[in-house]
Amino acid sequence: METPSYILTNTPSFVARHQIEVHPNDLTKLKTENHLYVTVGDEYGNEVRCMILSNSTIQIGQAKLSKRCLQCLDSKTKSIFIHPAEFQFINRGIPKVDDIKKKIVYASPDLIAKYSNQVELINIKTGFRMKLQLRARKDNMTQNKVFINRYHMLLLNLEKDSNTKLVITQSPIESVSMTRKIIKKILSICNNTVKTIGNWFIGYREIELRIGYIYPFDESHKVSRIHPNIRRFLGVEESEKIVIAYNGKRVKLPILDLDTKHIGEVFKVEDEFTDSHLYIGIPATTRNELDIPNIGTVVKVRRSMKFLLMKHINKLILPIIALWFTIFNFVKADSMENIVKIILLIVTISPIVIFASLSVERSKVK
Repeated sequence: METPSYILTNTPSFVARHQIEVHPNDLTKLKTENHLYVTVGDEYGNEVRCMILSNSTIQIGQAKLSKRCLQCLDSKTKSIFIHPAEFQFINRGIPKVDDIKKKIVYASPDLIAKYSNQVELINIKTGFRMKLQLRARKDNMTQNKVFINRYHMLLLNLEKDSNTKLVITQSPIESVSMTRKIIKKILSICNNTVKTIGNWFIGYREIELRIGYIYPFDESHKVSRIHPNIRRFLGVEESEKIVIAYNGKRVKLPILDLDTKHIGEVFKVEDEFTDSHLYIGIPATTRNELDIPNIGTVVKVRRSMKFLLMKHINKLILPIIALWFTIFNFVKADSMENIVKIILLIVTISPIVIFASLSVERSKVK
């Protein structure tokens, strides 16, 4: 079957993402849905991955690309081809109580066999999307189900509208060389090691939040905003830094409180209490840095343990200096055996002093 071509409109759109818009009838013919990604190609062999949306003002047979998309195609391009990605509508299963706290979400084996264990769930009505790592549930009788908890349903805006359809599609896999994969693996091991050590000394809580806009006067500043209750849940004070992670990328931003009296300035209010607690606002430059597809994307947020360590370094310097001075005072460095003893004492006792000095910060999340 020949892939139909679409004529480009005279003017592009100027949204800050890779996006293509077509008439709703063309969206149906392509057998795809709003907010899904498609591959757009030109007659010269160039391709770009774009989010597709329907727009009734565009004529049937035409397509409107964003300027970012056009820059990836040949400048002489007049018509393009659209290749939709595989997806399907899924049902929500109720997870077991013991599985709710796990970072891995369970799904029926047929979905993992089709889309792999790295998937994306999308509410096609709102565009809210969440990346998940799946694990097959040991129940071969279950079909076409993902066992997400009530909090995931809130993030995807499913509990408010029982008729909303949820879509599953494979999370895009970055094409990298073997050398790059090895480097990324080594960096991942190093980061996880540092994260484990930091968690032992300081600790953190990690929560998933929905990306939203920030106040206009915050756009030129590297800050983020969340509800005061969520800030306290994360164990941070205002102006302390948090880590925002999405699709393997991380940024650190100082945190400020969302003004609960002016929530409507940053997102459309449907349920003020619930939506405000699911929200994190970050500037457009940070969204671009993280490659956030659209507003409503779910990210992971935790406090920066490195920032807290550096913040309390003044509390740690005096105890550490006192410890080392005591060690050098009682063990004279007049032989190799004593030098080894000094090193062993410093390496053994210093972490205990640091651990005790950070007990206040640790108590906020443990």
